[in-house]
Amino acid sequence: MNNTVERLFETNLSNTINNMNDETRTNQKRSIIENSIIIEDDYGYIKDGNGQNVKVTKYTLLNEQKAFIEIINYGATVISCWVPNALGELEDVLLGFDTIEDYRLRNEHYIGCTLGRVTDYISNGNFINDHGSINELSKNHGIHHFNGGEKGFDKVLWDGYVAGNELVLTYSSIDGEEGYPGTLQARIIFHFTCKNELVVDYTCMTSKSTPVNISTNMFFNLAGHNTGESEILNHSIMVNADEYVPVKLPDRIPLGFLKNVHHTCLDLRVPRLLKKAFTLVPDYGYNHTFKLFKGKERKAFNLATSLVHLPSGRILDIYTDMPCIFVNTAQNFPIYGKMFFDEEVLKITNISTPNAKFGINGNEQTSCVLDEYKSTSDLEMLPEDEQDEECVIETTSLQSKFNIHDEPILGKSNTVYTKHSGICIRPQLFPDAVTYKNFKNSIILKPSNLYSQRVIYKFGVVTI
Repeated sequence: MNNTVERLFETNLSNTINNMNDETRTNQKRSIIENSIIIEDDYGYIKDGNGQNVKVTKYTLLNEQKAFIEIINYGATVISCWVPNALGELEDVLLGFDTIEDYRLRNEHYIGCTLGRVTDYISNGNFINDHGSINELSKNHGIHHFNGGEKGFDKVLWDGYVAGNELVLTYSSIDGEEGYPGTLQARIIFHFTCKNELVVDYTCMTSKSTPVNISTNMFFNLAGHNTGESEILNHSIMVNADEYVPVKLPDRIPLGFLKNVHHTCLDLRVPRLLKKAFTLVPDYGYNHTFKLFKGKERKAFNLATSLVHLPSGRILDIYTDMPCIFVNTAQNFPIYGKMFFDEEVLKITNISTPNAKFGINGNEQTSCVLDEYKSTSDLEMLPEDEQDEECVIETTSLQSKFNIHDEPILGKSNTVYTKHSGICIRPQLFPDAVTYKNFKNSIILKPSNLYSQRVIYKFGVVTI
């Protein structure tokens, strides 16, 4: 793979320089060598509203380290991320598909896509607008609006162009699209640096007040996209968050307030090995939104999370000025075949322990809720050093709880993606913010203002 990338890099560098005129050749050559080359290729065709074929373009952002990112303008979707391990060997660490047909027809989990106008839920599919009346949105998740609606930003063709060493994607969302007020001009700039940093800048302007919360829904596996749950368990995660967003089940609708992570299984302020952490969390994994710790500056740009895979030596640090981060260990992916906890589940099903519901923390009695209540997901638990090694699962049917017979997701190179195949770490604004007065101002964009958010995905290695 390294030889192929090296030839690709050298060939395109040579061709690019040869095609430049003398006036720009020197500056352009330095820009390419110090930063990246962006290569455009066809990625197939889709039908427009008139039934005509429209070309989809793939952009390859290749840096001088031979690492590269691939992005298509359909859904502003990041489809691959080839970065080195501690030995310098490249591997694709991003889940995804091989063809545009797969992204159009089989991507129900929004893998790699840009979400908008609003990421996550808007409960009941409506909100109160500036005039005090109810603004109805499309309802694509039961009675709720989810990830921008039936035809969100993930299902549209963005206009793309290359500006120096940056890829610029733009989309004009017309007034009334999916029920949203105002025409929204959205722009995303992708830049892949020589330090293996993917910098993503989101900016928007609107003609009317409208909610906006744009994000990119990438699922990572630092061992390689095709290594599955067995390697996800070898990841450690740190989330710089002191609070989380409680939700109402079964739809996981936010309740409109925050809870402290202290003494809960959601306290990830210290790095946790996922293989151990999963046994402490209902449903064996994370599907939660965290409020990032920002200190005094609410818009501070700082480290949000770190993901480490020691066997390969790969590290992913994510920096952002957004207030929240959503962590999902592919919880909604189908379960297919043997999972790491099968033996534990079979062994402890229907077994209760003294700490199943209540535990003693000094002189304080601490609730230890391991099941997900119908009304809320209140995950208060004992500190790790006081917990039982085994987690109590209150179920008598593995098939009903884990949907073992669901059809698998067939990804790149016929890789089967199942639950825990990857981990989505998605910076965003507060979920369902438009519904609650205490969060609403954080998500409403007015015509006089500019929506501007930045995320940096910094890939690195540790010494093994």
